[in-house]
Amino acid sequence: MPSMTTRRGPFGYALAALVAGAFVWTAAGHAQVPAQAPPPQRQLVAIVQLNPELVLTWEDLIKNQAMPAAKKNGTPWRHVYANGVAGTGFTRVTITPITNYAQFDQPGGVQRAFGADVATKYNARLAPTIHSQQTYIQTLNLQSSIMGNSTTPAPFVVVQSFRVLPGKGGDFQASLREDFLPLYRKAGVRDFLVFGTNFGGVDGVMARPIAKYAELDQPGLLQRAGVSEEAQTKINARRNATLAGPIETNIYRFIPELSYGVPAPPRATN
Repeated sequence: MPSMTTRRGPFGYALAALVAGAFVWTAAGHAQVPAQAPPPQRQLVAIVQLNPELVLTWEDLIKNQAMPAAKKNGTPWRHVYANGVAGTGFTRVTITPITNYAQFDQPGGVQRAFGADVATKYNARLAPTIHSQQTYIQTLNLQSSIMGNSTTPAPFVVVQSFRVLPGKGGDFQASLREDFLPLYRKAGVRDFLVFGTNFGGVDGVMARPIAKYAELDQPGLLQRAGVSEEAQTKINARRNATLAGPIETNIYRFIPELSYGVPAPPRATN
């Protein structure tokens, strides 16, 4: 985890991280992986706006059919989040890892696990619960992230979505690596994940897990790192010069009863 608004911005997940090679944002906003990098693991992010009267039906279907199907199909982890105290209500965010794009040539997960008849009934019950849905494919930018590799998802995640000006992807990343990441580490941040969007929406998201809302009462991260107001202005101005619009921010809460597993820690590249 852009303001990720529920219908416009993609969503990163909480503490643990995915493996990926370094990438840059092109004018089209897609992540490009160098030829020598190992194949990245990606994530599929579905942001769902539920019909309020059918939230419990959706949750029952996820818990009792979608989760068992994912486990039976060998999906190593599956996380679900809900909107926090602010933002659009009755929003749910489902995140699953992607092995490769070829998997989308196969039938859906419930059908692979339990057959076509079960999938037909599942989809018939699921469809009325959903008011709208947008799906994204994202890749972690390992070089622009802080990897704490926690094995426990955080209760909340602060998610920011952004768009980068054409030709400014490298400058955006340089600003993150040179200005923000050292100061975030100094401020005590252990996990800060940056994702590029391959398909489906804005250029990328930045996600920072937190343990409780009270953490938001603390000073900003740059201030916690001891940076003066003048220096903060210069740092923010450098990054803002690469952006095509304002960064939007939302908070999401982890739903453990609808989730299982954690992403594997990053592998070393050759």
